[in-house]
Amino acid sequence: MAGTFGSCCAELKDAMSGEEFEPLITVGDDNVLYMSVGLVELEDEEPGMVDHPVFFCPFCGKGLQTPEEVREKAGDDEDDA
Repeated sequence: MAGTFGSCCAELKDAMSGEEFEPLITVGDDNVLYMSVGLVELEDEEPGMVDHPVFFCPFCGKGLQTPEEVREKAGDDEDDA
């Protein structure tokens, strides 16, 4: 699923631009596309964002990344328990 995130439709590109606001759909340092889905309180800090990988564009439905690609890019944390 090669390509640049946000190239599938203008709506996703606009949602990721965030010129007037902090975008809720962003590309992480690991090159995985994430959507913020909630807030969590952190000790002695402002609330932190809870992010989840986006597999399909929420606007046009195009496949953007697979669970396998996300695991490969982000690392599989299941074995760290």
